[in-house]
Formats: sequence, structure tokens, C-alpha cells
Amino acid sequence: MFKDKLAAPQVSAEEMKEHRDRFSALIAEYPWLIPATVSLEIIPVTVMIHGFWKNRQLKKQLLIEKEHTKQRQLGGGCHHGHGGHCHHHPDGKPQLLAGPHHGHHRD
Repeated sequence: MFKDKLAAPQVSAEEMKEHRDRFSALIAEYPWLIPATVSLEIIPVTVMIHGFWKNRQLKKQLLIEKEHTKQRQLGGGCHHGHGGHCHHHPDGKPQLLAGPHHGHHRD
């Protein structure tokens, strides 16, 4: 049932020539149709390229932020913008969010 709708209709050589002649006459009468049609095709392509570029940029920014978060959790120092000793953390390092790792037992 769907195969009949998806199959290209059989066009005779005479119908093809008639179609080509009408198309040529249309372009001869309205030559501005070609650049207008091309410019309309460029718009979606431009939007797709911009979206792809923006997506890559945001993924890279997300990876950087994840790395910053990991460094802060591992005690990479205070990142509040204070120079020298940080008054937010008594020992100068932020506290880890998770408890001690398994395998580090104190007796």
C-alpha cells in the first residue's frame, strides 16, 4: 500500500520535456527566483551550523566546570577569589563533600 505512494510516478519523455519547457519559461520570466530560492535554502543550513558550534562550545564549558568542581572537592585550594589564607576554611582547604574513602582506616 505504501510502496505505491513512495514510488516515483512514471513520467513519459513528452511530459518531461513539457515540464522542462515550463520551468525554463518560468525562470526566463522571473530570474530572481533562483537567488531567492538559494537564499531560502541557506537559512536552515546556517541555523544548523550555528547550533552545532554552540553545542560544542557548551559541552567544552561543561567539561571545564566539571573539572573545576572535581578540583575543589579534592582539596585544590579555596576558589572564593580571596588571596592568601581563606577565612571560610580553617585549615585553608575546603572540606570534602564525601567521607573518607574505603581502605583508609585509622586505628
